[in-house]
Amino acid sequence: MFGPTYRLLWPDGRSEKVALRSIGKSGGAGEIFEVEHRPHYVAKLYHAVTKPEQLEKYSRKIRWMVANKPELPPIPAGVEGVVQLAWPVAQVLRDNRFAGFLMEKIDFSRTLELDYLLTRRQAEAEGVKVDFGKLVTVCYNLASLLNSLHRKRIAVVDLKPMNLKVYKSELYVSILDCDGFCIYADSFHSDAPQVTPEYLAPEFHGVAVTHPESQDWFALATIIFRLLNYGIHPYVGVSDNRLQYPPELASRIQLGLYPYGHRTNVGARPAPASVHEAFPDSLRLLFDRAFGWASGGRPSAFEWAQALAAYASRHSIHMGHCERGHVQFSGKPCATCLREHILQRHVRDSRRLGTRLRAAPRKTLQHVKKSLHGTHSSPFQATLAQMQQSPVRIIYGPAPTGPAIPLAQATRHAVALEILWLVGLAITVWWLR
Repeated sequence: MFGPTYRLLWPDGRSEKVALRSIGKSGGAGEIFEVEHRPHYVAKLYHAVTKPEQLEKYSRKIRWMVANKPELPPIPAGVEGVVQLAWPVAQVLRDNRFAGFLMEKIDFSRTLELDYLLTRRQAEAEGVKVDFGKLVTVCYNLASLLNSLHRKRIAVVDLKPMNLKVYKSELYVSILDCDGFCIYADSFHSDAPQVTPEYLAPEFHGVAVTHPESQDWFALATIIFRLLNYGIHPYVGVSDNRLQYPPELASRIQLGLYPYGHRTNVGARPAPASVHEAFPDSLRLLFDRAFGWASGGRPSAFEWAQALAAYASRHSIHMGHCERGHVQFSGKPCATCLREHILQRHVRDSRRLGTRLRAAPRKTLQHVKKSLHGTHSSPFQATLAQMQQSPVRIIYGPAPTGPAIPLAQATRHAVALEILWLVGLAITVWWLR
């Protein structure tokens, strides 16, 4: 059953009464409702406990957004129901007071979170067969959509995979939570304080985001890199100095530990599973600029869209197929084959390590038996043999005047060391399993 009646106020001044019904989805700021007789729309009502001054801020921002919808990238004829932005299209009033806004409904059954594309198994479980052609298309559509916002002087700021939906068949991108965007137009200003450290540009860690476009460019480059590199974050690598390599991504971003550039990073090396060397040189240069390892400044959403357009078309001469039928960047190694080779090598190495670990206890037992028979194949047994064959009294301590330990006691020390080694090895095998 639909509940109380509200009034919709459209940008042209028209108004109409509608009934709303909760769909059970609620966030930090408000709750989502179905709209009677309007199945292609949903309403977001801000929580009743919202303070009046905060509600007034929401009201001013929504009024501006309703009147200033950006011009979005065109959708081809014949493609129906694709919503690229959950943008406010009308105000919702309760007793003639601002209560929320109306927006186009995104059909979640046709979409999946962009996060799922970072892991091929998750994407396939959602019914999407991923290849590099599709991934480049998603990247291009995201860059184009972001560029349309920037032309209107609007920025997302908290741009991250969780806030993005991808249409499974059409590969268009939808951005959620539009009422949280940063607006820096001449006629209106609104901050967007919400950020995510893993997608935050280094210059904005610990301070307010003063250049929202540049922040979006950094987050966009990070998402594109992850989409093309099997989910690997551009600041995930292998330390060249473990004592100085922070465990947190945010700290690595601040220190500029990006290891995938044309120039070697002295603080970090690429993750072994990375396929970045299979990327086109033009895209790698954009990544180097985005993460501060090449001159020219951080590339804009427009530059990314221009560069990706050459690869996003199904008829692009810059994309081809390897001998096994995988989609690849022309003139570069097949990234899919490279990834499979890396994983197969990892499996082989893991099996070899497992074999060695399983064989270690048996070999250790052989060492002990050899010790008892006077043959030795480890430093412990060699020490034991030397003590058994010589009446030398072993002295412990820094000075030769320290107490002397008899041969029998020294022998017990060597055996104790051997036992400790065996116990440590057993714990290591158990932990690795």
